[in-house]
Amino acid sequence: MNKLFFIICFCLSILCQAQRIKLEIEFRYGQPDCSGKCKTDAQIQNSKVDKPLANQLFYVYQSGRCVDSIKTNDSGLVVIKYPPGRFYLYEPWKHHKKTPDGSPASDFFPDCLAKEWVKPNYYLTIELDGTYKMDYMEISASRCSFQYPCLKVRHLPTLIKH
Repeated sequence: MNKLFFIICFCLSILCQAQRIKLEIEFRYGQPDCSGKCKTDAQIQNSKVDKPLANQLFYVYQSGRCVDSIKTNDSGLVVIKYPPGRFYLYEPWKHHKKTPDGSPASDFFPDCLAKEWVKPNYYLTIELDGTYKMDYMEISASRCSFQYPCLKVRHLPTLIKH
């Protein structure tokens, strides 16, 4: 009886491993212009082109717990092998319950920061047929430092000439 149970468990574990789907995902973001200066038409067009999100670490959660971490390469690509399901990707500052730019937590409203920590940056859904859908929520790289959520004081760039 024990051998039969062991064989069934072994076969089920092989079957579960076989359901993992290999995907190559590209991460891109819109780079912000934080200078506050007027832009030329060419600069405006260039700012609309998404850039690869190079060497970015994400923590992967499923069912409320961290199951993996991934890091994009220089081209913003990452290769993963996950079973079908719904996954949530978080930037390191959210996973470690820190601030977006590493500044002191006293510069931020704590209740607001706690709400930001639970918001994923991406939702990744992998279907049984191997297709996937990734919903982008937000990434810190697409914001200027004065636009981070929960800041007590925003240091805006100087827009007025003296």
